[in-house]
Amino acid sequence: MRSCGLSVCLFHRGDGCNGLCKSKEAEIKRINKELANIRSKFKGDKALDGYSKKKYVCKLLFIFLLGHDIDFGHMEAVNLLSSNRYTEKQIGYLFISVLVNSNSELIRLINNAIKNDLASRNPTFMGLALHCIASVGSREMAEAFAGEIPKVLVAGDTMDSVKQSAALCLLRLYRTSPDLVPMGDWTSRVVHLLNDQHLGVVTAATSLITTLAQKNPEEFKTSVSLAVSRLSRIVTSASTDLQDYTYYFVPAPWLSVKLLRLLQCYPPPDPAVRGRLTECLETILNKAQEPPKSKKVQHSNAKNAVLFEAISLIIHHDRCVGCLCTGSRCGRVRKPFLRDYVNCCPRSFSLEDGRPGPCVLRCLRLCRLSSWPSCR
Repeated sequence: MRSCGLSVCLFHRGDGCNGLCKSKEAEIKRINKELANIRSKFKGDKALDGYSKKKYVCKLLFIFLLGHDIDFGHMEAVNLLSSNRYTEKQIGYLFISVLVNSNSELIRLINNAIKNDLASRNPTFMGLALHCIASVGSREMAEAFAGEIPKVLVAGDTMDSVKQSAALCLLRLYRTSPDLVPMGDWTSRVVHLLNDQHLGVVTAATSLITTLAQKNPEEFKTSVSLAVSRLSRIVTSASTDLQDYTYYFVPAPWLSVKLLRLLQCYPPPDPAVRGRLTECLETILNKAQEPPKSKKVQHSNAKNAVLFEAISLIIHHDRCVGCLCTGSRCGRVRKPFLRDYVNCCPRSFSLEDGRPGPCVLRCLRLCRLSSWPSCR
């Protein structure tokens, strides 16, 4: 397979730059020469093949990344979207993601190409289209695809990699234009992605559900029991069980943190689910006091991230039910961990007026801190 060879193609030896230009003036002179050549190729009578078109569009993208303005080549990039070759379509989408703005006259053509790729059921092409939508993230994109992406996400024949991209793409559109993302039948089906066998899909779905649940808690309340079930399987598993998602002996730390944050969107669950959640939290607190399995900082960072989020969930539940049992639970955590948490996350303990709550007074005594950390 031939490569575009960006720097080699742009800065040929023997052109006065010796491969790479040694001054700004030489670079500008070389780039202007190359731009004139590309422009003549695009306007020439001879039709360019897909490889040549991809090569010149790639050069334009590289020149733009060097800090120079590009005012042509957009239509050629759009034409690459109709190619059946992955590399050509990839460069077309990359150029559009970087250089085309939401007010461009080509948006309609781009949207048509994206719709064709989403309907193709080709996972590679679908992934490129979803990445482009998420990269641009404009309101026009949301109007065109906010109703289509949920269908891709919950379709039974969608591949795992496409589900991940669809979940994160929908999350991007929701953050950009929440009023354009309709709630519907798909919401109950997306919750069940928390039971998916692919942890990458679960991680992406958890991020999406957490954001949606903050404004639509009733629509996603069934996610609580599924999140607790998934969290239980993670914290009770050995590192070898989740080998592909274990980070420095900590099983799936990013997913654990996301699940704990999702649970903070809701009050304490029913007694049956609460018992299982309590076991999870107890396990996390107990593991925090075990001797470290690695001396590397990545291990302690991942372990503490899960621990701190677990403590935040305990405090959240204590606030919801109006009890003050956090002090006794946190008292089981070694003082250095608790001191770090109190210093890093003082807002988690504060009441609405900014004063420390009764639960934190117990923590302060345990940590032997003389004053309340400022909320910076």
